[in-house]
This record gives sequence, structure tokens and C-alpha cells, in this order.
Amino acid sequence: MNLSVKSLLQRKTSGGNFIPEIDGLRFFAIFTVLIFHLNTAYSRELAIDWTEFLPTASFMNLGWWIVRMDLGVKVFFGISGFILAVPFILQYHYNGKIVSLKQYFIRRLTRLEPPFIITLVLFAGVHIYVLNEDPELIQSHFWASLFYLHTIIYEMPSIINPVTWSLETEVQFYVLIPFLSSLLFIKKSKKALTVLLVFFLIILSVWAKNYIYTNSTPGWDYTVFVFLSNFLTGFLFALTYLKFKSFFKIKSFGFDLLGLISVFTLFYFYKPQSDMINNLIFNTSIYLLFISTFKGKIFNKFFTTPIIYLIGGMCYTIYLIHYPFFHLMVKFSKHLLLSDSYMFNLSIQMLIGIPVAIVVSIVFFILVEKPCMDKDWPKKLWEFTKQSLGFSKN
Repeated sequence: MNLSVKSLLQRKTSGGNFIPEIDGLRFFAIFTVLIFHLNTAYSRELAIDWTEFLPTASFMNLGWWIVRMDLGVKVFFGISGFILAVPFILQYHYNGKIVSLKQYFIRRLTRLEPPFIITLVLFAGVHIYVLNEDPELIQSHFWASLFYLHTIIYEMPSIINPVTWSLETEVQFYVLIPFLSSLLFIKKSKKALTVLLVFFLIILSVWAKNYIYTNSTPGWDYTVFVFLSNFLTGFLFALTYLKFKSFFKIKSFGFDLLGLISVFTLFYFYKPQSDMINNLIFNTSIYLLFISTFKGKIFNKFFTTPIIYLIGGMCYTIYLIHYPFFHLMVKFSKHLLLSDSYMFNLSIQMLIGIPVAIVVSIVFFILVEKPCMDKDWPKKLWEFTKQSLGFSKN
């Protein structure tokens, strides 16, 4: 890949430590979500039950895999758990730099909010001016979405951009992890105690998910308490990764086999989500997939291929844009029926929709998200504004 193109598309990390395997895993997560949501948008636009054409009864059926592809969101939660845990583990267990909570929260505001707000305003405008929906209704949902309270207030994903329900869950974890870390690292020298506490909280979260999903618990279905086990699985992998760095440098085909098994069990034990045993095995599969991505010869080669980790690095933009984009696209592309086979026609939609969604996301990533990865962008923007208005001291 051309170095200038690679430089243009590669994201900047706040700590300067780029781990291609993590962005490769982001590719896996976003690609499964893209397939899941494009199938949803296409079948809804055709007003059909797609499971009549693609049975979901057995893993020998293609529909069985497609209906589970929203699991990519939970893989995202695991990745977030890893990324957010690393600085706190370094601080408490390895005498690393003390995490400034002020900078921690400011960084998340300056890094994540601009792309989120811009897309939220854009899609709210589409609902009002293109779809001719009630402005007052959209406005009320807009404010709830803006402050990450939509699932709590309305007990459902945002009608403006439904996928942002997971961002609300992520924000809850952002707020929780500094305080959770102070609990988990109560004995700084006792790494084994930290691991035991993480295991305990994972089991507690699995129980909470089972309870919330099987009982009437208004407002709780989308909270971090339901998905905390996914985040903590990433936390557990961060502990492993930092403790055994030399272990992860050696690759072997045995871990490729483990990776294939973990992908299968990831799908197999994803449903039903309320089952506690399923959840424990599902999170174990996430953990093993992470290990295999670093340790497997083939897995590591694939996930560290530039085109893979570059697309994975743009996952936040792709995630924000893809769902409304697919629903708009299929209004026109649904007429492209080249066969009586639903799977064949869906494949055509994928061959068109996914690349176009990625191209649109690349433009947004370059113009909006990547500039926000520079932690000093607010200061630079302020200085540029002052100079443009003639307020510069010079």
C-alpha cells in the first residue's frame, strides 16, 4: 500500500502506541455488524421475513450465521475494555504514568463527541426535512440521544440513529472504569487478587444480564450492567497482554486453530443471550480470539494487513454512518433483482453497499474524525479562529 495513503488513513492514538492487532479486531467487529444491518435494511425495505429464505435452525444454514452477526458490538465492548484498562493497569501494577481523570474525560469529549454530534445533527435533519417526520418528536429524541440517555428515558434505541444505543453503554463504562480500577487495584502488589476480582465481576455481570433479560426491568436492558462482562473480558486480556508480553511475540499455527475454534464458539454460544452458561463461554471465546489474533501465524498476518487494520481503525466513523446509509441506499438498490434467490440478491447489495459505505466513511474520517484524534485540536482551532478574525497578537 502507498505510504502516503496509509499515512492519510491510519488513525492517531492518544498515547502514541499503535497496536495493529487491535484495529484488526475492530475490522472483524465492524464487518459482522455491517452484514447484519445491511441484511436488516434490505429485508425490511422488501417487506419480507428473510428467515423464510435463509433458515436459522442450524450452523449448517447461512442464516444461522447472519442472525448472530450483531455480536460484533459485544466484541467492540471487549476491545474498549482492553483499550481503557491498559493505562490504569500500567499506573497501578507497573508504576506507570498516573492517569489524570480530568484529561481522561476531556480527551473522550474532544475525541468522540464531534463526529457523534455532527452525524446526529445530520440524521436528525434527514428525519425532519427528507422523511417529513414531526420536528417536535425528533427534537425530543435528539436531546435524549445527545446526552446518551435515550435508552434510559425511552427504553429503546434512538429513532434518529438506532445503533448509538451501544455508544450510550460505552459512555457508562468510560465513567465507571476509573472508579472500578480503584476497586480492582485495591492491593497494588497483588495481581492475582485483581484477576480474581475481575472474574467475580464477570460472573456477577453475567448473572445481572440473565436477571434483567428474564424479568421486567424497564430502562436496564441497554445499560453497562448487562454488558459489563464483555468489557471486563477485554480488561482481563489487558492484564494478560501486559504481564506476558514476550509470550505474545512468538506465533504458531496452533493458535490459528484456537482462533478458528473461538470464532465458531463465539457464534454458537451467542444465543440465547440470557443464558448464563452461553454468556460465560461467549466471553471466553472473545478472550481466546484476542489471544489468537496476537499468537496465530495466519490470524496475526491477516489482522495486521494494512487494508484490514486501516478499515478497522475507522470503525467509529463507519459505525456512526452505516445504519442510516444502508436504509437510504436500499430504497434505490432494492430494484436491483437479478435472481429469484434472496441470498444472491443480498450478496449484490453487499458488494455494492459495503464498499460504498466504507468510501463515504473514509471521507468523513479524513475530514472529521481523524482531526479530532489530535488531542490539541481545540487549542489549534482556537488559535486559527483568532488569527482568521484578526485577534492575533502579532
